[in-house]
Amino acid sequence: MTEQETVPVAQELQPSPSPDAQAAESAEPSVSAEPSVSAEPPVSAEPSVGAEPSVHGKSLAELQPGMELSGKVKSVTDFGAFVDLGIGQDGLVHISELARRRVEKVTDVVQVGDEVQVWVKKVDKKRGRISLTMVKPATRRFKDLQPESVIDGVVTRIESYGAFVDIGTGRDGLVHVSELAEGYISSPSEVVSVGDRVEVKVLKVDRKARKVDLSIKELAPKAPQAAEPEPVKEEEPAPTVMALAFQAALKGDDGKKKQRGVDKLIATSLRR
Repeated sequence: MTEQETVPVAQELQPSPSPDAQAAESAEPSVSAEPSVSAEPPVSAEPSVGAEPSVHGKSLAELQPGMELSGKVKSVTDFGAFVDLGIGQDGLVHISELARRRVEKVTDVVQVGDEVQVWVKKVDKKRGRISLTMVKPATRRFKDLQPESVIDGVVTRIESYGAFVDIGTGRDGLVHVSELAEGYISSPSEVVSVGDRVEVKVLKVDRKARKVDLSIKELAPKAPQAAEPEPVKEEEPAPTVMALAFQAALKGDDGKKKQRGVDKLIATSLRR
């Protein structure tokens, strides 16, 4: 058999597709007809973490500066504490915002798991960052303070020389130990404790240095003063013989009767 004769034979050996197979192939969808990945709903269409309702009924979009919130300290770093606000995004309380006084270590003020009260300081909604503060915002303007005025506050710190009171100005006032109560006081803790709500009188306002001197003693009821006893009038002693003689000598000889009287008085005194 020649080469030319074998080629047609090989072609004849290949089975031709049946009409049913050709119909099945035409009915199968092509790969390009399958739904593409881009056709699926985009991830951005799903509700974001920040948009979920929080345990406080707030979301990141609703936060505003000055808003008061409660949360739990989630982690502590050298520069501050992160607080879980229940909105899916933790807020940061910088170490300088933990208290009005200088704080050396964050753990001196808060620990992981502590329930804290915070105020929103700044919100960056694009970057999802929340700046918080544990320092209560001012509720009273410093320039409105006047000497002799009476205000209320809360004791925030006790030192050996006095007690600091939060009066709502953003800067605590000082009640010196001598202005806590009448009499000698060895320690301010004998009169007040941290957290006590007290009524104080403004003694002095230094607007330049932003210092306020306060007094609790000035508002304490004064004890009634006892009436001073009337001085007892002492009786004048009877004049001595010498005194009478001297008086007579000064008066001179006003009369023999007077002189005789004096002489008799002297004689009587000498006989005794």
